[in-house]
Amino acid sequence: MTVDLKSDWTDADIAKLIGSVTDDRDWRLEVSAEGLASLVDKSAHPTDAAYDDTLHCFLETWMQGTDFVGPSAAGDKELVGKVAKALRENYPTLKGLKFVYVSL
Repeated sequence: MTVDLKSDWTDADIAKLIGSVTDDRDWRLEVSAEGLASLVDKSAHPTDAAYDDTLHCFLETWMQGTDFVGPSAAGDKELVGKVAKALRENYPTLKGLKFVYVSL
């Protein structure tokens, strides 16, 4: 699932994105250069600096079993709100680095 940050999107869309995967592996929320936010399986898709340079921005990797993704995470309004706020603050214009830190 992706969320097009160029369109009108809501916190509910971010909740759906977060809830669209299972907390059974490492995930990272990435925003492509085209403005599409998605969760990427870091267990199967490790990254390097060259890959990260192709992205608009990315959040930290959420390690398996930390409950930052999946149905219960999608129901956590505080978590969803913080992630949505970070995306709004950093798309289309980054506030700082490509790595967007969200204090969860």
